[in-house]
Amino acid sequence: MKKQLVMLSLACISFGSLASNPHYFSADNRIESKLCSLSANEGFTAARKEAAKHGISMSRFSQSILCNGTDIREIAKKAQSQEAATKAAVEVFAKNEQKETQLCITALKQGLTPVREKIGNLNTLKCNGEAVTDFVKRYQNAAI
Repeated sequence: MKKQLVMLSLACISFGSLASNPHYFSADNRIESKLCSLSANEGFTAARKEAAKHGISMSRFSQSILCNGTDIREIAKKAQSQEAATKAAVEVFAKNEQKETQLCITALKQGLTPVREKIGNLNTLKCNGEAVTDFVKRYQNAAI
């Protein structure tokens, strides 16, 4: 069970590095260009903080800076949606019928309560070498 889950984790890490998002850069040294690339790479909040350092006010609710004809808020939204789309899908499965394996899968499918009822102390169960609570947090949205 542990070997399979370790292999799954390594595969997720490997695929995650292959599907990285493009990095945007500014073509000139103007602050507006820097803010546009910062918004695309790190999000609107990071761009707002940088703008405040230079005395520029950027509103979350109204248009303030255009990046190649597109509002800076839209640039940040597009970058976030691209990042979400490139996240690799993870599938978790049990390769054997051991009790611990089945408890880990139960924790993912039904939550921690049924597992707690069966074993009492959740700290005694390890899934893929980590506490079952951390395992569930990491893989709760994975396909089972």
